[in-house]
Amino acid sequence: MSDTIKIEMSVLELSTLKNLEGNPHYMTAAQFGRLVENIKRDGVLTSAPLIYKGEILSGNHRVMAAIKAGVTHGNCIVIESDLTPAQKTAIALSHNAINGQDDLSMLQSLYDTLDIEHKAYSGLTDDSFDIEDIDINGMSIGAIKYQEITLYFLPEEAEIFAHVMKLIEAKAKRAAPPAALIARLEDFNQFFDVITKSKKTLNIHNSALVVKTISDMTLAKLDADEAERIEAERLKAEQNDSKQQKGS
Repeated sequence: MSDTIKIEMSVLELSTLKNLEGNPHYMTAAQFGRLVENIKRDGVLTSAPLIYKGEILSGNHRVMAAIKAGVTHGNCIVIESDLTPAQKTAIALSHNAINGQDDLSMLQSLYDTLDIEHKAYSGLTDDSFDIEDIDINGMSIGAIKYQEITLYFLPEEAEIFAHVMKLIEAKAKRAAPPAALIARLEDFNQFFDVITKSKKTLNIHNSALVVKTISDMTLAKLDADEAERIEAERLKAEQNDSKQQKGS
């Protein structure tokens, strides 16, 4: 690959481009969703895909995300030189493999300057720096911003999840009064943190499967708590009977 490659910048209709066949690079559903939201917010592609004869050598996910975000055209780097199959493959691989490393200390310093909205945009989380959880109870974050999320379940899994939610709701109503609220579903940031940590701990990549697993664990914990409550009531009843018998 000693010959200089000739390129030009062109605005192309993204739907006409072909994805790289056998692309080894992938994104999780969460990462792809974040990319779609970022492009939808920007309204344009801020990083140019690399194109050769209508095929995307680099930027396949960016193009797919842009189309899903409603962006129809984008600035692209178009290779004008003729490439051998080996050259084309080598270029595609190099764009994914040669991307450098981050200075975590400097990266965290930059990350810490962002508000919650721009932290989400960055694609990073606190776990990216292997730092302990931060107590933000005393911090003022201004107006609360909400993030809508959608989870899809198979019918039988949806029934399990709905059953667990009913049990949690019923247990919450029995508690009088609750001292604390744990894992509020309306708090996206906390829920996202639970999902992220569960993926890492349980080594699960699919978000829906993680939620089902958390539901199963919650159901098992609720069953154990209920069994413990019944046993405590049984022991208490036995103690009362024993006291009554001694009194008589």
